[in-house]
Amino acid sequence: MPFQNLMVSLANTEHDSDLIRYAAAVSAICRPQMINFVHVMPHANHHPTNNISYDEMLEKIRAEAGKIFGESNHGTKLECHVLRGERLDLLLEFSATHEIDLILVGHGKNARSTTARRLAMKAPSSIWMVPQGSPVACDKILVPVDLSPPSADALSLATALASLTGASEVFALHVYFNETVVNYDEYDTVIRGREKESFDRFIAPINLHGIRVNPLFEDCANVAHAIERVAERQHVNLVVMGTRGRSRASAILLGSETDHVMREGLHPVLAVKHFGSQLNLLQTLLDKSFRHRSGTKYS
Repeated sequence: MPFQNLMVSLANTEHDSDLIRYAAAVSAICRPQMINFVHVMPHANHHPTNNISYDEMLEKIRAEAGKIFGESNHGTKLECHVLRGERLDLLLEFSATHEIDLILVGHGKNARSTTARRLAMKAPSSIWMVPQGSPVACDKILVPVDLSPPSADALSLATALASLTGASEVFALHVYFNETVVNYDEYDTVIRGREKESFDRFIAPINLHGIRVNPLFEDCANVAHAIERVAERQHVNLVVMGTRGRSRASAILLGSETDHVMREGLHPVLAVKHFGSQLNLLQTLLDKSFRHRSGTKYS
C-alpha cells in the first residue's frame, strides 16, 4: 500500500475519538509505519476556548490514541504533536516536512470542512475526509471515473484497499450527459454501449489487484449529485476520487466534482493525489512505469 506515513488532524472536539477510531481501522488495513496525531492550537496571544495548556493537550491526545489503539497497532509507531499557529499553514508544513502520504481529517455533519478541501488542493498527500458518525468500515467502495489517468490511479488504489478488506468488488461510476439530444430508449442504449466500450479500454491497463470492478453508468448533468445518489443506492461507505493539482485553479479541472462531494457529501471521501504529483523531474524521466502510464492508453 502507498500509505505508510499518516497524519491525523485533530480539532479538540468530541469528534476526535471517532476520528482516531477510524484511523485505527485504516491502520489495520494499510499497516503503516507511522501515524502522527497533530493538533494545532491558536497563537499564544489568542485565548483557547477551553483554556487547556500545551502539555495538557499533548497528554490528552496520547491518552486517547493509546486507549483506542491499545496493543493492536500492528507495529505501527504512534507519535503525538501539538503545534501553535495558523492551522492550515502548519498542517501543510507538517505534511511536507514529515513526508506524509495520507492525511485523515474529520468534520461535523452540519459543518462544511474548508480545512479538508483546502488540504486536498494544496497538500502533497492524499486526503481522507471522515464525516461525523461515519461507520468504521471501508469495504463498500465507489470510485467516480472520468477515464483520465488520475481516476485510473483512484481505481487502482480503491481495488488495493478492497483486496485488503476482503471485499469482492468495487463500484466504478461514470457519469455522462448529452444535452444536445432527446433521450429516448434506443438512443440511451447506444450511448451506454459506447460508454461500456470506452470503460473496458480504460480499465484494461489498470492493476485491479484481483478485484472485480462493477461499472455503473449514470446520465446526469450534475456529477456530484449523481455520485451521492449512487453512493446511497449502493450503501457505499467510502468514495475514492482522483485529484489533479494543488491550487484552486487546478482543482477546478477535477474539480469541482471532488470539491463538491467533499463539501456536501455524507460519505467518507478519499481524495487521491495523482501518482505523478510527488515525483521530481529525475524520477519522472527514470520511471518507465510512469512514462508508460502517462501515454495515450487512458485517452
